[in-house]
Amino acid sequence: MKTALLPFALAACLATSSLEAFAGEHSMLITGIDPTLSGEQFTALCDKQLEQAKTEFTAIEKSTGPATLQSVMGAFDHINDVLLPVNHAWYMKAVHPDAAVRDAATKCSEHISDFYSSVGLSRGYYDRLAAIDISQLQGSEKYMLEKELNDFRRAGVDKDDATRAKIRALQQQITEIGNQFDQNIREDVRVVMATKEQLAGLPQDFIDSHPADADGMIKITTDYPDLFPVMTYADDDDLRHQLRIASRDRAYPVNEAILKKLIEKRDELAHLLGFDNYAALSMDSKMMGDPAHAQAFLTKVGTAAQGPVKKELAILLARLKKIDPTAKQVQVWQAGYLQNLLRQEDYALDSKEVRQYFRYDKVRDGIFGLTEDLFGVKIRPWKTTVWNDDVESYEMLENGKIIGRFYLDDHPRADKYKHAAHWTLRAGIKDKQIPLSGLATNFPKGLMEHNQVETFLHEFGHLLHNMFSGNRKWYSITGMSMERDFVEAPSQMLEEWVWDYDTLKNFATNDKGETIPKALVEKMNKARDFGLATGTATQIFYANLALNYYDKDPASFELFPMMKSLEDKFAPYPYVEGTHFYCSFGHLNGYGSDYYTYQWSLAIATDLFSRFEKEGLRNKAVAKEYRDKVLGAAGSKPAREFVKDFLGREFSPDAYIKKLEEL
Repeated sequence: MKTALLPFALAACLATSSLEAFAGEHSMLITGIDPTLSGEQFTALCDKQLEQAKTEFTAIEKSTGPATLQSVMGAFDHINDVLLPVNHAWYMKAVHPDAAVRDAATKCSEHISDFYSSVGLSRGYYDRLAAIDISQLQGSEKYMLEKELNDFRRAGVDKDDATRAKIRALQQQITEIGNQFDQNIREDVRVVMATKEQLAGLPQDFIDSHPADADGMIKITTDYPDLFPVMTYADDDDLRHQLRIASRDRAYPVNEAILKKLIEKRDELAHLLGFDNYAALSMDSKMMGDPAHAQAFLTKVGTAAQGPVKKELAILLARLKKIDPTAKQVQVWQAGYLQNLLRQEDYALDSKEVRQYFRYDKVRDGIFGLTEDLFGVKIRPWKTTVWNDDVESYEMLENGKIIGRFYLDDHPRADKYKHAAHWTLRAGIKDKQIPLSGLATNFPKGLMEHNQVETFLHEFGHLLHNMFSGNRKWYSITGMSMERDFVEAPSQMLEEWVWDYDTLKNFATNDKGETIPKALVEKMNKARDFGLATGTATQIFYANLALNYYDKDPASFELFPMMKSLEDKFAPYPYVEGTHFYCSFGHLNGYGSDYYTYQWSLAIATDLFSRFEKEGLRNKAVAKEYRDKVLGAAGSKPAREFVKDFLGREFSPDAYIKKLEEL
């Protein structure tokens, strides 16, 4: 679903000795995180590293020697090194099983964010940066310094002392409010009780894994391994309806006031910084540029999908009338179920037949195999300490040398992050440290739906982006440091490979060892686009919700009426009574106004994929060029430039718009 981008390179080792921290091949930093710290120990370590970081930063501010990249940005990069032992806090607050550690990590992340906020408002540091002779710089280093200076001005460094203090206080409040918003979503798992009869239609392995209690009732939760199968297969309309209500009402009412306060504080910050609203502030540093361009893009995509949406809804309603002749409109809790029926009937595609070929461990190994084949690397288990028995750890090698390491926390448990995301735990630095990544997903340990396989590869695509972009000297331009509204594009493009028979045949086998039939994959592809139009319309609703919450005066609207109005206008299905989706829409914190990113990145991904489509999905020369020119560019130049380097022309959303129009 997303990649979590943290302030700078992140990772951790216990702060024991520098020799241990840099032990390994060629004195490269290759260690992982230490999940054995108690909450108290985590707090103590965080305080220690932050104190050192603040001391070193004060020294930079007061420095009077010649200002050069090395004396200024090089010194600041050492501060990023100092914070490495605790900068995995964002990941730990989402996945660690110990509440005390999650709480400590949350507080630590707030303190680190506040420190970086103070850096962005430091006139002394800004003056040191501005004193660097930019005329002596070229290429990526010139771009880096220009970007840094622009970021400082955007952050308010040129304001008076009182205003800068207010900005910093607001940023700290925004971080704390956002953390509370996320925590409430993470901890609110709701339950619907069902009878055995209500599970009719669900796969046998699902039924077997959900035994009845002493009263004969079966607990169904809003976690994904329960939610998706029920919405797809359960014949019982009321069960799907009740589970939809439970899922879309999580964190209500507690997050109502919290979200409103988050929006208000961000709006206040934007005005202090000279912007009309928070969306204008946020998009000023993105490819999109401003809210007007975002709205125009969303309108263009939504318009392209309008005709196909009407066709899909008519098909769905016709099928629903065979079940309920009195039906007048398709409801959202019926859509997935009806789509599955139509895929069986119109495309002879049975999702239960498909899922038998996608057992978790085989899917994981298949994704590893695809990576190895396309990019010429090797993935092997990495023996290291983890925070839960379900967590897996691996390392990536190229020509026998370790180039990255990562964790997979792929199965649901209590109080863990409920969606799917990637965390950059450490960006790579050339000749200094290898990348480190962490995934958190909620896949079943057994059979997966094909759309879950697609999600797995999507999130793994973010991980690969981090692995292959850690080749720059400076933190500011290494790793996933490009414009944030580009970062979904590589992962969205990679999803294409889970529809490719030559890829699937290498790992998609059932428990009898039989490979997924080519004819079945052909059926999957024929049925693939059915539901895409309504799915796109849903995304347009989400994007407009985020944009409209953040591009106007918060006093001019209330959350629920605004959501209801936008849902009526953009969503393909009617509002479900008793739901308050905005309270559990975590992206309203993480992405803020910028949920358009998913559609924007999809347009970029469609354009990028055109080369593979033309020259071959298994073309290793194209894959190498893509890795070097797109992923390897990291943040060393504007995203439009490295996309052009790969395509040989400017990026255009036309291919994506045309695809939608032709559905």
